[in-house]
Amino acid sequence: MVEYAGRPVMKLSSAKVTAPGPKQVFRRPGYADVIGLDDERPTHGGAPLLETVMRNGRRGGGRPRLVECAERFAADLGGLPPAARRIRDPVAPRAVLSGRLTDLADQVRRRIEASVPG
Repeated sequence: MVEYAGRPVMKLSSAKVTAPGPKQVFRRPGYADVIGLDDERPTHGGAPLLETVMRNGRRGGGRPRLVECAERFAADLGGLPPAARRIRDPVAPRAVLSGRLTDLADQVRRRIEASVPG
């Protein structure tokens, strides 16, 4: 859950911390992916990765052809660092949070902490 009643929410537990708000991931070759809010715009040539495919339980848009899926997969795979493409001991690429998402997470965390008795 990223929002409740239009208000950003997040989990704060020792097992899992989540970031609030609906998100988008931006990729720029040669740089770490950036996780930001879904209304942010890519900077410095980054491209948004997430697309809406379902809304209200219904599939949106047309179904891509198999050749389009293969081309997209090849492009996405090629955009990963070589260490992430290794078969043995791959290294997952790291992502960083955008400034706006970090600020929102800090605001929500402070709101949650202020509401918990002491």
